[in-house]
Amino acid sequence: MIARVRERLQRDERARSLLVLAILGIVFLASAARNIKEDGDFVHYIEAGARVLAGTDIYAGAGPDAVNTWPPLFAVVCVPFALLAAVCVYLARGVWLVVNALLVAAMLRMVVELVYGRPLALRAADGIAVASGAFLGPLVLTSRFLLGNFDRLQINVFILFGCLLGCRWLARGREGLGGAAIGVAAAIKVLPVFFVPYFLCKRWWRALGGMLVGGAVASAAPILVFGPARWWSYVRFWLRLAAGGWPVRKGNQSVYAMVDRLYTHGAFYWTPAAKRFKASDDPVVAALVYGTLAVIAVLFALAARRGGRTPRTPAAVTELAVVLALSVLFSPLAWKHYFVFLLLGYTVLWRAAFVADPPPPDGYATGLAPHLREVRDPMLAPWGLSTAERRRIAALVAVSFALTTLSVRGVIGKHLSLHLETLSVVTVGALVAVAALLYLRARLGARAE
Repeated sequence: MIARVRERLQRDERARSLLVLAILGIVFLASAARNIKEDGDFVHYIEAGARVLAGTDIYAGAGPDAVNTWPPLFAVVCVPFALLAAVCVYLARGVWLVVNALLVAAMLRMVVELVYGRPLALRAADGIAVASGAFLGPLVLTSRFLLGNFDRLQINVFILFGCLLGCRWLARGREGLGGAAIGVAAAIKVLPVFFVPYFLCKRWWRALGGMLVGGAVASAAPILVFGPARWWSYVRFWLRLAAGGWPVRKGNQSVYAMVDRLYTHGAFYWTPAAKRFKASDDPVVAALVYGTLAVIAVLFALAARRGGRTPRTPAAVTELAVVLALSVLFSPLAWKHYFVFLLLGYTVLWRAAFVADPPPPDGYATGLAPHLREVRDPMLAPWGLSTAERRRIAALVAVSFALTTLSVRGVIGKHLSLHLETLSVVTVGALVAVAALLYLRARLGARAE
């Protein structure tokens, strides 16, 4: 019996894909069975929505560790789940987990389409097979962060979904709609605001306009619920709240928290006192952080100076992956599960390092000089990386994965994991991934000439 099943799996790619989907389904059900009993961050979402329903102050008693530290729109988004929780809190958590699972499935399909220009499918003949390394590799690389969002019942999957939906619309030539989707996501949680300077530098005016309009409309929408005066008071309060004073304990893996822990608190190893670290608001820390961002921005501009003129190119998709990674790294608050934003970046890097170029598609004349080649769809064109370049990217991916994921306490033990996270091991791993993306972007640009 087992031998027959093994034989069928070896010869039937569709059966292997269905087995992978079944395993992923079991993993989700096991995770949901455990997490549906946990409050997680979802308890704060329910309370924010309940305050909207009750007409009370959504920021009452607010602070960096309090119930609601998000823009006013966030509380309105939480209302449906507060209504479900009023019936049964387990119903609300269950619906939240199911919605997150559906969004993760949609995001995986979108990143495959963005990186490979082909759909996710059961067989390689129809697209990128579910049972292939092209799909499973990035899934493993981001597994810690995906599961972390389920563990904490977090909203990051919603925000990343909005960003990836916008990126897919950009790649499909619907720049205004794509920008608007990213703008709405930024109005709920401000992380995607990094797309504004990116669109500006790229001179993608329709995407920039769509993002500004979408973000403005979404941000102003709560006026319909709160009224103009109360909405404006909430906006002003949230702006003051967002200005500083965030926790910088080891769970916060942003660049700001890393610099603050090392420079201000001298935290080179974990101690119980590290649980209470707060941002120092030291101007030296801010200078170091913004200086680091400026250096990365210059390197980004140098790497992106050739190619990537339109969103539907491998170079542009690589740039979008960089922006998503920087959105988390340079946020003042970036808990470990926020780094699910590396999903697109890891998928890009996995293709570059481990997936061989497919045969040239129809319309791609490999025997012609580069400037004479005709490509119907640039996403289907070979990336043309050399073996040495692929090996360099693979090495950086391995280092990044070791730092971000293999540093969990289940692999290296609790005490060592605490010390490494105090030293911002996840931050460093994400920065290594950004370095790999910048290197890849430069090489793709060189081939665009």
